[in-house]
Amino acid sequence: MDQQIKKVFHTALVLVPPKHCIDQIQLLRKQHDKAYDRWMPHVNLCFPFVDPAQFEQVFQVLQNHLKDFPSFQVRLREFNHFQHGKNCVMWLKPESENDGIQKLYQEILKVYPQLDDLNKKSEHGFQPHITVGQFGINQIEQRKKAFQPQFHEVQFQCQEIHMISRNGQDDPFSIIHTIKFKTDNPQAYEYPGQK
Repeated sequence: MDQQIKKVFHTALVLVPPKHCIDQIQLLRKQHDKAYDRWMPHVNLCFPFVDPAQFEQVFQVLQNHLKDFPSFQVRLREFNHFQHGKNCVMWLKPESENDGIQKLYQEILKVYPQLDDLNKKSEHGFQPHITVGQFGINQIEQRKKAFQPQFHEVQFQCQEIHMISRNGQDDPFSIIHTIKFKTDNPQAYEYPGQK
């Protein structure tokens, strides 16, 4: 079945840490991340994503495809960075049980191969990350060394991902649909961006 979609930049498919895991991430982001007000802490899986007019259809397809995908543990503990010229983006590296995030990404692309933009962003392919801030190239190593010992490792069960949308360029994203995985021990998590 050919899944025709229109891609836009005011929606995304994301993995979001639960609210009880994000306090220290948000403290850093509030000071250092220019997207703090617009984005919740997240790992982008697909961005750009589909037009909101197609959300219901895409939700049904993805939920059906991923209903037997096993939930997995995610650990956040290590800072890393991307360099863009003289600027750097610092991020937390999500370590996933059984390489769950990469496997999840490949499953999404089986249904919607045209949503592979994040696979083409760098020579390293898809690199899951949670942005915590933007820094000059002269500051980045010093900032990482300062933040790392203060950060307490966070773990959570990834049992679902979210389709998010915003109205205008400066509006915050909200969760519109939640795609649930197979889990033997579902957790009743609350997420930033839930209505």
